[in-house]
Amino acid sequence: MDIVLTIKKANVYDEVAKLTGYVGAKTIEDTGKAYDRVFTTDDDRLMLERFWREAIGAITDEVKRFISTVSTSSNSQSIDISEVWTVTLDMPSNFDNNLTVSINDSIFSYAVNSIASKWFAITNKEEEEKYNTMAVASGNETKSKLYYRKKPKRVIPVI
Repeated sequence: MDIVLTIKKANVYDEVAKLTGYVGAKTIEDTGKAYDRVFTTDDDRLMLERFWREAIGAITDEVKRFISTVSTSSNSQSIDISEVWTVTLDMPSNFDNNLTVSINDSIFSYAVNSIASKWFAITNKEEEEKYNTMAVASGNETKSKLYYRKKPKRVIPVI
């Protein structure tokens, strides 16, 4: 049984921008410049691009046992905001297909939190560990869902 997971880079970047904007607005410091320092802008995308590639690489590594196909970007030095990471996983027959959307959500959360954690390592060290912990938790959720199997159903033969 194949399942397809997709993560749109634009959606991840939008979520990272919302997150960093909120954290920047709520950060209190004497200079009053926390928002400008913490919030990610379009000018920061070159740096975020590296974090995106690292997050997608880590996700690919986690699901590699099941991969039948995975998308690749043509040029790691350019920024293509329309990029979509797509992976097709060949899952066992007793995989619970109802978990597919939830797995996709966990992977999305991993990407957002991983990128935010790396961004906060540069701009707001107090937040780094919290978002790294959330990224790890999302990664663990993903693995847990991937390895969950439905109970076998007993089929009573009709005679």
